[in-house]
Formats: sequence, structure tokens, C-alpha cells
Amino acid sequence: MRQSVFLESLHYVPEPGWTKAAASVLRAGKVEAAPDYRVMRASHPGQDILYCLSGAGTVETLGERQPIGAGELAWIANETRHGHSADEAEPWTVLWFRLDGPNLAELRRKLFGDAFPKATIAESVNLVAWFDRLFATMRRRDPGLDLRLNQLVAEFLTMIDRSLSGNGSRELPPALAATINAMRANLELSWEAEDLSQVSRLGSSQIRRLFRKHLRTSPRQWLIRERLMQAQSLLVGGRSLAEVAERCGFCDVYHFSREFKRSTGVAPSSWRRNELGTKSLPR
Repeated sequence: MRQSVFLESLHYVPEPGWTKAAASVLRAGKVEAAPDYRVMRASHPGQDILYCLSGAGTVETLGERQPIGAGELAWIANETRHGHSADEAEPWTVLWFRLDGPNLAELRRKLFGDAFPKATIAESVNLVAWFDRLFATMRRRDPGLDLRLNQLVAEFLTMIDRSLSGNGSRELPPALAATINAMRANLELSWEAEDLSQVSRLGSSQIRRLFRKHLRTSPRQWLIRERLMQAQSLLVGGRSLAEVAERCGFCDVYHFSREFKRSTGVAPSSWRRNELGTKSLPR
């Protein structure tokens, strides 16, 4: 029977403590799988990311099993039971790497949400060239490799984000761009579903889908973050908490303070004192 061929098999051990602060790559490779190629684990360090060059296979992760074909990528949640196997009739050729770093599960959710973590890679995203650079970097073992691998991981995440948001472009659909521009210009408004529909000329469910697809969040959560960023600018400008709350669309200081602390971990008055390094400012 045909045997699996490992065309690339690279390993790296990051500097002690590095993956608590930044991303790295522990392993990477390329395999031409045999029909019986199969990997199953209860759990494993890091996150395995597979990109199918040709053929087909199956990935099991997060309690689901889905087929993966040429041009598709799967992100495997190694913290739970997981596995992958080649299609017996048309076994795949796979590029893959093992990502390690802080809070990888949250990073995965940021990209894929609650959906099964796979993506069809847009033609404009040259993921094969990225893998070539990854392999070359790992083979050379140049000084500063930890920093270089972190940079490559950031580039990879950006490419996947572009593919997930549609056709490799970061330009937002006109209806969504018009909506967020109107919301930014009027953060003090409540922005109910009918307001969004009026600006976007889309139904409420359609505009919510656009937010989810392109911004990975809901209109409400996007608005809260924008309000909090504006609030920080006003706080360092010396505005009172009541004025900041009103200008940023919060119904009162209590609700403003609650959302601010939920996001930043500190109350707005404490955040301002720490940011400015002063002891007394208007409340």
C-alpha cells in the first residue's frame, strides 16, 4: 500500500516563557497522505492548522466532523478531542503548522465565532507562498526567530480574516460602510434596528449578518466599543463623567461606568487618573 510522504517536517522550541506573551510555531510541514493516513488525539498542546492543497480529507474538532477539500483550511482545537484523516479514494496533500501562544481558543473564536473553524481561502490570498516563507524561516534558525515567527503568525491571521470576510478584500460593502460611518458620527443615538435599516437600506437581519461576517461582532457590541473609545478621548480631555456618559450615548453615569469597567477592568475615574498620572480631576 502507498505510504504517506512527509515532504517537510520542521520543529521549533521557543525561548522559555515566550508563548505566554506572544505567538510561535512549534511544528510545520507538508505531507502527501496515504489512503490510511489518520491522526486522533484526546488533546494536545497548541492548535493545528491544516490547509488542503489537493485531494480531500476529514477534520474532527469541537464535537463536529466535516470534510475538507482543496483550497480549504481547518483550524483544529487541540484542547479537546480532535483528529483528521485523508479521504481513502482521493487522499489529500496538506500544508500544516502548530500554533502556540496565549489564549488561542479566544483567538480562534475571534476569527470563526461559534461556526466550525474552517475557511475557503480566497484566490487573492497566497497562503502557499506564506507557508514557503514559514518553512524557509524555520530551516534557517536565524537569531530573533521568536520575533520572526510571531510576525508570520500575525500575517497568517490577517490573511485568514480577509478570506473569511469575503474575496480577500478589506473594503467593506457600501451598505455596511455607510452604517458604521453614520453610527460613528452619532454615538449618542440609540441606534435601534429600524435606525440601522434606514441608513443601510437593508433589513435588520441582513445588516446583522454583514456585521457578523465583516466585523465579527453584532451592531450593539460594535457600538459599545466605539462609544468606549470615544469616552476615553473625552476623559483625558477633562470632561466630567456625566458629560462623557451623555455624549457617548449611555443613559447615565452608572451604566457608563459599568460598561467601561467591564471592558477595561477599572472604573473610568480610576482609568483617567492612571492615564494622566494625576490625583484630582473633575467627576
